[in-house]
Amino acid sequence: MLSVTQLSKKYADKTVLDDVSFNIAPGEIVALLGANGSGKTTTINSICQLIEYDAGDIQFGGQSIQSNRQYLSQIGAVLGGSRNINWRLTASQNAEYFAALRGHSGKAVKHNIAQLQQRLGLDKYAKLEVLKLSTGNKQKAALLSALAYSPKLLLLDEPTLGLDLDTVQELQDIIGQQSSDSGQAFLITSHDMSFIDKICQKVIVIDQGKVIFSGTIDALKNTLYSYKLRAQLANSVDEVELEKNLHDLCAGRYQLQFEQNVLRVDYETPEQVMPLLSWLHTQNICPTELSITPLQMEDAFRSLTQAAKQEEKS
Repeated sequence: MLSVTQLSKKYADKTVLDDVSFNIAPGEIVALLGANGSGKTTTINSICQLIEYDAGDIQFGGQSIQSNRQYLSQIGAVLGGSRNINWRLTASQNAEYFAALRGHSGKAVKHNIAQLQQRLGLDKYAKLEVLKLSTGNKQKAALLSALAYSPKLLLLDEPTLGLDLDTVQELQDIIGQQSSDSGQAFLITSHDMSFIDKICQKVIVIDQGKVIFSGTIDALKNTLYSYKLRAQLANSVDEVELEKNLHDLCAGRYQLQFEQNVLRVDYETPEQVMPLLSWLHTQNICPTELSITPLQMEDAFRSLTQAAKQEEKS
């Protein structure tokens, strides 16, 4: 559906996008991740033709957007700062107006808007201008306008910003349903890693304008470690001896941190941890506190970007 190929953009002497490439198929929910200033918003704005890019190409449905302005009627967007809504209209008036601009109107559209308005919790504010809504409800109004006419591709820049937990859950359900039922594709930028982890099938990570990872979320996690162990040890332990035995006991990759009798080990498979715990027991070193947790999306993202920065420095 969308193909971004070798996209590059400079502002003066600063390179914001450097040879960025990725594809999105119908029905895919894709995360575009990166630190502030990494190039995420510039990528979204380029797809929306809000800015001109210097090199590369963006194709929608197999045709370059440079020669096809009609594609804009088939995408929806929530941009930072809720710039896709008119503050003097109500939420539903905004949704109807922007749907009509893209050639979508009639009973079906109005019915869809009414349903979405209720699911997002905006029905109780139906008569209020967006100007008079809270920050979170302004974000809901922006989402309503983007979702209302069921575009083929939705670009959501920080969609959960200002939303309460119930609305975040409802938004996840709406996106998942529209993706599976009608084949809508979503490109989502967010710092809410829990939201990304639950809803996205694929992730693209940008660092300093370059794509440093593109693949599934499971693949991202598997490039690092799958589990984390944290143990508070009752006794002191020889760190050299501990490291030596970890090497023998934890077949496969692992990462060790040991400080002030707190042992932290990141490892790949559940099987790695049992020999370690057994060895501690034989040494009369019993953890007074022990936790074993799966690696979270936030950990994987942070480790990946930190590794990229270290590589850049070296």
